[in-house]
Amino acid sequence: MVEQITLNTIEAIMNYRVFDFTHFPTLATERLMLREMTPDDVNALLKHFGNPEVVKFIAMQPIKTIEQANEWLKWMGGFFAAKDGLRWGITQQDGNFVGSAGLHRWNREAHYAQIGCDIAYPYWGQGYGQEAMRQIIEFGWEQMKLNRIEADIVKGNQRSAHVLEKLGFKKEGVLRQRILKGGKYYDVHIYGLLLCDYQDNC
Repeated sequence: MVEQITLNTIEAIMNYRVFDFTHFPTLATERLMLREMTPDDVNALLKHFGNPEVVKFIAMQPIKTIEQANEWLKWMGGFFAAKDGLRWGITQQDGNFVGSAGLHRWNREAHYAQIGCDIAYPYWGQGYGQEAMRQIIEFGWEQMKLNRIEADIVKGNQRSAHVLEKLGFKKEGVLRQRILKGGKYYDVHIYGLLLCDYQDNC
């Protein structure tokens, strides 16, 4: 008699060997290291998020103090502490700070998470964002057993939209006046990538 496959059985299969937050994973690409952020990164974060170009399409103003940089460091580490995501610091192989990226708001029941990335201004146009996110996407499929990865892009951020499209993301809709920054509301474009999109078998 063939055993009936129940919803619980399917869930058990999907969650087999899923990432369990017992350690912070370090990832590597050809040019980059993705690793846990530490207090040693505070000065780099201050310079990074203090640049108006970097935060132009982020719902924040440029930061100006070490205290603000520490708050960002705490925010980045909070995902791992809450076990609902990860935020990696991105460096070149020699240790130079390049930016940060991560998977957030992990929904274990529906198998999706949200991806985000910010690259330091001196390294724009060198493909680092795409390289880092590709590695993170692979981690999401393999270690978190995701079926869907989402991204929010503020209207006008063509650079980030282009990177997402090169990675296979599809624009799915618009959240009108979703972000308030500097007294002005901005639309947010929603992008999504399915595992079957990535494997080209939808």
